[in-house]
Amino acid sequence: MSHPLRLVSALVVALSSPVPVDAVVSIEDFVKDRKKWPSQVGLRQAIEGRYSVTGRTLLRFHNCRLDFRSTQPLPKLLRRSPRDVNVLVIGRIRRDGSTLYFRIERITKQDDDLKLFERRRPTGPKAKPADWFQLADWSSRRGRFYKDVELQEKASEANRLGVALARRRAAGDAKLLREVARMVVTRAIGNRLQRAVEHEALRVELKSVRGKPPALAAMRDRIARGWPGAEDTKNRAERSLAVRYREEPVAIYNAADEADRRRLHRVLYADLAIRLIIAEAREAGTSGYKVAELIRQQVPEASAEASQFERMALDSDLERVAEMGRSELDRLVARLHTAKRATDADLAIDRWLGIRRERLLTQGVAGRLRLADLVLSLKNDRSTAVSMLVEADRLKPDDPEVAERLGQLGYARQGKKWVQVRKDLPAAPRRVAMPTGVRVGMSGKQLMAAMGTPRRVSRLAAKRVISEIWVYGDPGGSRIAVHLVRSRDDGTAAVRDISQLPSRR
Repeated sequence: MSHPLRLVSALVVALSSPVPVDAVVSIEDFVKDRKKWPSQVGLRQAIEGRYSVTGRTLLRFHNCRLDFRSTQPLPKLLRRSPRDVNVLVIGRIRRDGSTLYFRIERITKQDDDLKLFERRRPTGPKAKPADWFQLADWSSRRGRFYKDVELQEKASEANRLGVALARRRAAGDAKLLREVARMVVTRAIGNRLQRAVEHEALRVELKSVRGKPPALAAMRDRIARGWPGAEDTKNRAERSLAVRYREEPVAIYNAADEADRRRLHRVLYADLAIRLIIAEAREAGTSGYKVAELIRQQVPEASAEASQFERMALDSDLERVAEMGRSELDRLVARLHTAKRATDADLAIDRWLGIRRERLLTQGVAGRLRLADLVLSLKNDRSTAVSMLVEADRLKPDDPEVAERLGQLGYARQGKKWVQVRKDLPAAPRRVAMPTGVRVGMSGKQLMAAMGTPRRVSRLAAKRVISEIWVYGDPGGSRIAVHLVRSRDDGTAAVRDISQLPSRR
C-alpha cells in the first residue's frame, strides 16, 4: 500500500473511534466563542455541523470563516439529500503565520438534523416535559443558526408536545395548570393555548369553591375583569353550544374559535353568577321568588332558570296554602296569575277556603258573614255568598247587617223568603286584583318584598319628587297599578294609591 493511501485509510479508520458526546462542540457554539480561538491553538477539539464547501484537503462549515484543512485528501462525503451535509471533525487550531486554521485529524459523516431530531424524540412513560423542551431548544438554536425553517418548525412542535405532556400531568390541579399557562408564554406557543390552559385551571378551581359564596363572588369578579365578553348580556351563545360546553367544558373551549370563546365566557360568567345567587340564598334562607328576581336582574338571558325557581317556589307555597294568612294567600294568588297558572290560583283559594269553612260555620252569624265576604272577594261567587247570608238570616232573623249584605247583592225579603230583585249589579272585585298585602303608606322595599318585581314601571319626574307607577298582574287578566312617590332627597319611596286596571282581553 502506498504511503498517501495508508494516510487516507488511517484518517477514515480513525474516525470510527468513539468521541465522548459531551466533548463535541457544535459549529454554532464554536463560532460564538471565536474570540477564544487564539487561546485554543494546539487544543484537541471535536466539532460537528453542516459543511458548505469541501475540496481535496479543505472543508468549510456554514457561517464559519475558519478554514478546516487536512494534510491528506479528505474522504468522499456522499450526500443522499441537500440537507445531508452534517459531519464531525476532530483536530486542532493551528497557525499559518498570522492566520488561524483548523487542522483536521479525523472526519466522519453524521445524520442530518431532522434525522437527529427524530432520534432524540423523548419516548416511553419516563419522558418528561423537560426532555421535549431540551430538544426544542437544540432545534431552535440550530434552526436560527442555519436559517432552517423546517428545523425551527420542529422546535415549535417539540415545545407544543412538551406543554401538552405538562398539561396532562397537571390535570385537576389549578396551581400546576397555571404554571403550564406561564410555560406556554415563555415557550412562545401562542395566546390561544395559554387561554385554553387558563380556562382549564379555572374550571378546576370552580369545583373547589362550590357552595362558598365569598370564593364564588371573587371568581365571578375575576372572570368579569379578565375574560372578554363575560359581562356582555348581548354576547349570547347558541343553545347547542352552551349545552355542549356544560357537558364538556374543557374540550369544547379548546376547539372553539375566538368568537365562540367570547360567547363561552358569558356562559361561564352567567352560570357562576346563578350559582352564587343560589349559594347566598341557601345561606340566608331567601325565597325562590327572590332567587328568580335576582337571576332576572343579573342574568337576563337565564329566564328559564328564573322561571324554574319561581315555579318551585309556587309549588312549595301551594303545598302549604292551608297554613297561610290572608295577605300571604293574596300574594300567592297574584303570583300564580302572573305566571299564567289560573287553575292553580283557583285551587289555592279552594284549599284555603275549605280549611276555614268548617271553622267559620261553627261561629254562627258572624262566621257566615265572614265566609260570604271571603267567597265574594276571593272567587266572586255570589251564589255561595247568598247561601251563607240566607243561612245567617235563618239563625238570626232580621239581623240588620245580614239584610244589608243581601241588599247589596240585589236581594229583598218577600214574605219569609229572600228574592233576587236586581240582576244588573256590577261584579264584585276579586281580592286577587287588589292584594291585602299591598297598602297605602308602605315603602317601596315593602312592596317589592310583598309582590316581587313589577311587570312594568313608569316614571314621571317633578321638582322635588319622582312619581312611579308599578304594574302587577297578567295583561290578559287581573292587574293592579300601584302609585309610589319617591323623594329626590333620600331616594325612599312610599305607596300613595292603589288601583285596579281593566283586562286587555
